Amino acid sequence: MPAIPVLVPPPSGVLSQPYVTNGMFAGFPQWLDLDDLIPGGAAALQADSLADVLLQASDWAVGVCEEMPLHAHYVQGENQRTRAGGSGRLYIKPRDVPVRAITSLSFGWDPSAMTALSLPASSMWVEDGREVSFVPFAGLQFTGPAIQFGPAPAPGMLTYVNWSYVAGYPSTTLASAVLASASSVTVTDPTGILPGDTLRIYDPGASEALTVAASYVPAIPTVPPTPTAVPLAVPTVNPHALGTGITGMPRKVLQAVIAYAVALLMREDVSAEEPASGFGPAARSTAGARGGAGAGLVNDAYEWLAPYRPTWRS
Repeated sequence: MPAIPVLVPPPSGVLSQPYVTNGMFAGFPQWLDLDDLIPGGAAALQADSLADVLLQASDWAVGVCEEMPLHAHYVQGENQRTRAGGSGRLYIKPRDVPVRAITSLSFGWDPSAMTALSLPASSMWVEDGREVSFVPFAGLQFTGPAIQFGPAPAPGMLTYVNWSYVAGYPSTTLASAVLASASSVTVTDPTGILPGDTLRIYDPGASEALTVAASYVPAIPTVPPTPTAVPLAVPTVNPHALGTGITGMPRKVLQAVIAYAVALLMREDVSAEEPASGFGPAARSTAGARGGAGAGLVNDAYEWLAPYRPTWRS
């Protein structure tokens, strides 16, 4: 029996930060009284309550996508088996999508004899972040003995692959305040940020899009993440406070999280009941097509997330 390998802590743990910050949520038209989430509660309690609901809504979105994190994260040492196509090209499908960067990849006809692919590889093809293919030994001159089937896999031959990659969309906050005309921003988690990326700061009254400079060199993600200064192609237009959300997530994903959070926050209309309450509902509930408060919002959220669900390997 083979020895049990040394256990390695997972690089990405339970979701701890919501995909939508309090400030981002407040900037969307959601028609809620955010000062009355906890009747009579102090401002700090209101903020904590909203952050908890947004975290719950973000985790719900992960669940809808079959427990696949939507935020950028590091998938380390994923093992797969594949078979070469007629041209000798190997195809692999990642567990998590979309693939944003590949940090290492090894292949072999037996797990005990793996060859590291030199990256970047000219033969590598990434399609829509959901499938990766490459040609083993492409551009290399084979000089050793032709063991088994030689230097390249024969069509249909079983091949083992071990690889590490970054998947998902950047979702982070500013690690320090930013002044107008700043040439860089320091983020708490740089995972998934690549040169040329367009990131969005949702800051009520000062929202703007930022383009990552071509000179930026991303590092392999760490746990916990290392705050990093990201240079910009064009300076910021507005100042932004510490903790402001900055994201590369698609608008539909953010809208799904917001819609589900609104559904969670909806309350029954008790304005006509006796005795009268000093605290009204944050929002009037509306019955959806299937009945129940917020059903229409939840259905919309499911539809917005559908394009981002993973395609699992068969």
